[in-house]
Amino acid sequence: SSGRIMGQICNIDVVFAHNDEPIAEPFSPPEYLTERQLKRWKSRRMAKFLLKTLLKKHNFNPNLAEQIQRAKNDRPYFAQQEIDFNITHSGDYVAIIFAKTASGERSPVVGIDLEHPQKTRRFEPLIRHYADAVEAEQLLEKPQTLTNLAERFYLSWCLREAVLKSQGVGIIKLSEVTHRPNEKTIKSQHCPQGILHFYHQFPFFLAYFFGIHNKCQLDLWEWKNGSLQKNCTFQPLVYSVNEGISYE
Repeated sequence: SSGRIMGQICNIDVVFAHNDEPIAEPFSPPEYLTERQLKRWKSRRMAKFLLKTLLKKHNFNPNLAEQIQRAKNDRPYFAQQEIDFNITHSGDYVAIIFAKTASGERSPVVGIDLEHPQKTRRFEPLIRHYADAVEAEQLLEKPQTLTNLAERFYLSWCLREAVLKSQGVGIIKLSEVTHRPNEKTIKSQHCPQGILHFYHQFPFFLAYFFGIHNKCQLDLWEWKNGSLQKNCTFQPLVYSVNEGISYE
């Protein structure tokens, strides 16, 4: 039956939005917020709205968004094992990855990181601080991927955050991720086997990770002008995670 075939599919939605996109929630921030606090308030409001939108899209009660639980390491999750999600925000943008499998099936774990560059960073010293010698050479001296150093820095940073966040591990473990830019592989004991996508073409940098599942339907969306709009404009860099095979 078609129901059984559907049961094998895992739907993964990645949605991003600018904080100032209009949404159906009333806009009433607490008074006397600093500019920075207001930005955070808008981010949280948008994140909750996007999460409710995705729950509704997959026929869950959107009020589940009020019932987020937290693991010992503070990673958020739902009691329903067929859903996993992860949220990130930076600057004026928010993004969510949401995985959903058939009822009774465990969802693959997911992780996401978005960086909206607000200030100039010292890219080379940072890379040399957390990357091993091989990665540093591939990013700094003999790059085969991405044209400028900022893009390569954010690639190496975001992919680490995304795989670590899939397990609720903090950036203290950045150097416990082995990244080979020229082979497009990542290895770490802090996440399962999976695939990672990285985008550098937006006003921000975006990386998201999802654990292996036999059949995945993945869509990238932008919340814009009051609706979810599918984004097929750009192709991501695709990485294999914890596997000897390089996916193209």
